[in-house]
Amino acid sequence: MSTEQNNMAGSGAVDINRPFRFVGVNFRRWRQKMEFYLTTKKLAHCLTSMPVELPEEATDEERAASAREREHDFLCKNYILNGLADDLYDYYADSKNTAMMIWDALQKKYDTEEAGAKKYVVSRYLRYQMVDDKSVEVQSHELQKIAHEIVSEGMPLDDQFQVACIIDKLPPSWKDFKNMLRHKTKEFSLESLITRLRIEEESRKQDMKEEVMVVTAKRPTPRALKPTQKGFKSKNQQVRPHQNGASRGNQRVMAQTSKNDPPFICYNCGKPGHMAKKCRNKQNPAAAARVNLTEEDLIAMITDMIAEVNLTGDSEGWWLDTGASKHVCNNRAMFKTYTEAPADKKVLLGTTHTTMVAGSGEVELNFTSGKKMVLKDVLHTPEIRKNLVSGYLLNKAGFNQTIGADLYTLTKNGSFVGKGYACNGMFKLNVEIIR
Repeated sequence: MSTEQNNMAGSGAVDINRPFRFVGVNFRRWRQKMEFYLTTKKLAHCLTSMPVELPEEATDEERAASAREREHDFLCKNYILNGLADDLYDYYADSKNTAMMIWDALQKKYDTEEAGAKKYVVSRYLRYQMVDDKSVEVQSHELQKIAHEIVSEGMPLDDQFQVACIIDKLPPSWKDFKNMLRHKTKEFSLESLITRLRIEEESRKQDMKEEVMVVTAKRPTPRALKPTQKGFKSKNQQVRPHQNGASRGNQRVMAQTSKNDPPFICYNCGKPGHMAKKCRNKQNPAAAARVNLTEEDLIAMITDMIAEVNLTGDSEGWWLDTGASKHVCNNRAMFKTYTEAPADKKVLLGTTHTTMVAGSGEVELNFTSGKKMVLKDVLHTPEIRKNLVSGYLLNKAGFNQTIGADLYTLTKNGSFVGKGYACNGMFKLNVEIIR
């Protein structure tokens, strides 16, 4: 390829050093790019000097140098004008203006306007607050950009000051992580903080993809009602053909089979061999009434220690009760699903008091850690003061519960779910309250 063809190809290529077109904003950035661009063209000197008027007695060398200066000024002036938007181009495109005159006019106008905006940079930094519906990493970079603007205006910011500000401006759902960072005794750099935020955010995204944890309440079946013989069904089928004319031989088989069956268990004293109506150890009416309740009647047991404070009134939040066999809620609005209960359903308290059950359903608890937990078969008892989470059912559902130093921690499969704190003799869970 010839030299002329190379020059033609080079002239048609896009100049990557050419700055963006200035439309009236971000003047400082555009000015730095334009100064660099003019330096690459060896025309930056035209921004600080104007062509000199030559006297009539000037020599030929002086006239040649002046012509070169005017040519450079013409090129520099048009490079600047071509870097402006059309409306600004029309305003500054005066044939009498030199490159230096246009450059000074732009600086006086837009440097003054940006100087007025300096007053609000610190206010923007102090008022900035991160939100939950936007990436924390992106928001931390935005805060760093504002800090860079403050530094560029001649107001230095210490790195540890920026670290403390970013931690303080984390969104509400990061409360636990924020407190953990605040209690770190060892100082860490701004870059280290951004890395920690990125790791924590990725971990939270991964946790959100997992299926919502569901707590299921498994109904226990009394052992006395379960058949214990493997051939239970087949034995019944063997007897059926001889029901109308049962022989004595068949009666012997049935008698032998009945001997192998488990004996009746008394619901009054708990001893085998007799039924409750023939029991000799009669208890007081209140105790007998409690013993003879069926599974449908005995729907929740609450410990003696807290029975009295839970009987009446109203209280917000959710409380852990290791003595309760059912989850209990007093607020109808908290239920995601709801089924009305029969009129005779009651909750039995540890003090032998009872209270009515209005219905049952599912309740979703939103921990402040961001995790969700769905409680099933929750009883709606409007007269109960506190909403109770059964520690027994959580244990049956595979949750690990740790209590120590007035702190209750709930985990599952090694993953943190939520926590609670000691309050008035019980542990109150850190969950969002529905009003």
